[in-house]
Amino acid sequence: MKHFGVTVQPGKYGLELCREKYGIINNYNSLGKFDELFDKGAYTDEEGTTYTDEWCKEYQQLILQNYDLNMRFFASLNHNEFQAELDNFLKENKSFVEVTNLTEYKGAKGYYIMVLDKYCQVYIGTTDDIKRRIQQHWTRNKYFDRLLFPMYAVNESVLSIDSFRSLDTTRIFASTTKRTYVNENKYINSFSPQYVTNRLGGGKLSGGLLGFIEAGCSMKSKKLD
Repeated sequence: MKHFGVTVQPGKYGLELCREKYGIINNYNSLGKFDELFDKGAYTDEEGTTYTDEWCKEYQQLILQNYDLNMRFFASLNHNEFQAELDNFLKENKSFVEVTNLTEYKGAKGYYIMVLDKYCQVYIGTTDDIKRRIQQHWTRNKYFDRLLFPMYAVNESVLSIDSFRSLDTTRIFASTTKRTYVNENKYINSFSPQYVTNRLGGGKLSGGLLGFIEAGCSMKSKKLD
């Protein structure tokens, strides 16, 4: 089927976010070895390359608990107030225009807002190719061990935009510019935190350890309980 002018397919996780297809166990370790997890018996070997089935089953319960908390949080939000914030943002940032056909933004640099009306959430991003980046969000999924961010943060972890599916995006707005990353954090902070599903603040992160530290400092969370 067509969605915003491009073909979308259900794939493994479907076209809309649902609990039944969320938190599917994957034993692969995408984060590296942590002593505290080793002490918990989470790994199958000394190198920590994979997780045990037992640890994955326990962690899956925490992931689903966080999912339920997020759903309850979304249901508590007021759609009229959410819409008022979006209207105010668009009034103050007139370079953003509504996107009806993503093919027109192939190779376009700039900023984009994905609106998830059902959940009263927005995601603000910046990229060198708006069409490609949004389609990546629709088709990618976080590794099992990254669904909680940070790990074990059941009551605070924000659902990743990559966990939502293509039909969850009901509106898109974009602002084309060659100066990417400069205003991303400003745009994110223009919305009240409860309406934003970004996990990190805006801006380009450095590589290596510095980037890891920067990510920790810009991490976003919500009080879900």
